[in-house]
Amino acid sequence: MERGRSRWWVSPGSRSRAKSGRNPHHHHHHHRPVSFLLASLSRIVALVHQHPANMAAMATAPCFPATPGLPARGAVAARSRMAAGGSRSQRRRSSSGVFLCRSSTTGSSRMEDYNTAMKRMMRNPYEYHHDLGMNYAIISDSLIVGSQPQKPEDIDHLKDEEKVAFILCLQQDKDIEYWGIDFQTVVNRCKELGIKHIRRPAVDFDPDSLRTQLPKAVASLEWAISEGKGRVYVHCTAGLGRAPAVAIAYMFWFENMNLKTAYEKLTSKRPCGPNKRAIRAATYDLAKNDPHKESFDSLPEHAFEGIADSERRLIQERVCALREA
Repeated sequence: MERGRSRWWVSPGSRSRAKSGRNPHHHHHHHRPVSFLLASLSRIVALVHQHPANMAAMATAPCFPATPGLPARGAVAARSRMAAGGSRSQRRRSSSGVFLCRSSTTGSSRMEDYNTAMKRMMRNPYEYHHDLGMNYAIISDSLIVGSQPQKPEDIDHLKDEEKVAFILCLQQDKDIEYWGIDFQTVVNRCKELGIKHIRRPAVDFDPDSLRTQLPKAVASLEWAISEGKGRVYVHCTAGLGRAPAVAIAYMFWFENMNLKTAYEKLTSKRPCGPNKRAIRAATYDLAKNDPHKESFDSLPEHAFEGIADSERRLIQERVCALREA
């Protein structure tokens, strides 16, 4: 049975990139939801004009048609395949992209306040559109980074479509309450589906909190990936700060990348602006052996963007020791 969800799979490569701004991965999509919806509406009108019988079908359909150039997912794709005589087995899965799942409407002022705070405190141009629903990007075969699941159906999707076995949540209780999400129903659905739900809360827009919490969050992520039972979904609220920072730190510390390479790998798949300084500071905290060593604030701007093999082994040892902390 098809679930009543509207969703689109948007390849990062198809997104328009900003010509200017601080971050080269800044794209227009987050700033033009109206044009996106108008494109959908235009296509609906065209379909009805060509085939009036479509009106009756769309009146009861739980999902909007995908707009041109945006390959459909889930129920949309299933109806499209049936209309074309295709089947689920003929679907070709994409290795990366962004999933959008419609949610119930949230006050625009709430989103505006959140985005204003994010721009002021994170100093990047990205926005979170809660009303467009959960969105995420596949970073690797084992790792997905995205925004908060908003309802039990989002958990169904992650389990069925993306083979997620672990969810790592970086939100505080107040973050979840701010958006009016029934968090317990989401957690209960995880239990019902056998998904391990892990919480490692960090304060939103706070680099000092992120610095402090990164080691424990990465410890949970490393453990979940090492279990090999399925993908790990790492999320904060918008999936633009805390969650990508945890994923980048994991790749930096455990996948033999320097910070620049890990940062570029993630942001090339999910344009965002996680705090690089907080990651460097957490790296410094884990790698230092001498309690009398100079403070992190006294170090050069790019200190600890790379680490020696001995430092990496020490970091890995100390992070793994935090698994149960």
